[in-house]
Amino acid sequence: MNQTSETSIDQAARISTDFTDKSVWIFDLDNTLYPAHSNLFAQVDYRMGSFVAEFLDVDRVEARKIQKKYYREYGTTMNGLMTCHNLDPQLYLNYVHNIDLSPISNDTALNNALGRLPGRKLILTNGSVKHAENVAGKLGILHHFDDIFDIVAADFVPKPARSTYEKFMEQAAIDPLNAAMFEDLAINLQVPHDLGMKTILVCSPPQLRDEKTDIYNGVDSDAEHVHHVTEHLSDFLELILRHMPVKS
Repeated sequence: MNQTSETSIDQAARISTDFTDKSVWIFDLDNTLYPAHSNLFAQVDYRMGSFVAEFLDVDRVEARKIQKKYYREYGTTMNGLMTCHNLDPQLYLNYVHNIDLSPISNDTALNNALGRLPGRKLILTNGSVKHAENVAGKLGILHHFDDIFDIVAADFVPKPARSTYEKFMEQAAIDPLNAAMFEDLAINLQVPHDLGMKTILVCSPPQLRDEKTDIYNGVDSDAEHVHHVTEHLSDFLELILRHMPVKS
């Protein structure tokens, strides 16, 4: 359900229905907790290519082909390298997440919204705990999160694999009917929808998207498993807060 196709009245009605009983808030990290146009993930993407080129002793053009081939076939480039080339995953994670965080800074609006959002907040990422801590710390929001479930905790099986969501929910004792999931890739919202979560796709305004990157591959805001779409995470959280019942 594309948020941009709703009237403000329709949106308010749906938000008041969809989120008033939620007590667990699950957030992807990259391009979700910070805007995609910050280009942090573009840095990670570039370093993936550099790692592949050096690790396999190929040029950058061939490395890019391998990087994307493994992403398509194994869910992540790292998983492909582990499967086909016996990669030490920690070596890879340390390298690709060694990025410049200066494009992002304290997000006061998001900090305020998360602080007032009742219930547990968790991060579910295909990256590493260290990367999530670094990014959320730079945003000034790390203290809001009860836990970070990363690719290591998932036994290196990335989203959108159902087993990863199930392991995450078991470890965190989550009832999916009480949860909402925020993601920048629609494909990663299919399983949360199937499990009973409310799903929110977070994407940048069209004029800020760089179609030369692969960040927006798979975005389908009209898919049935996408319940809401927002271009501004903090604004959407404020809408949720506005329509929550006042407890005496």
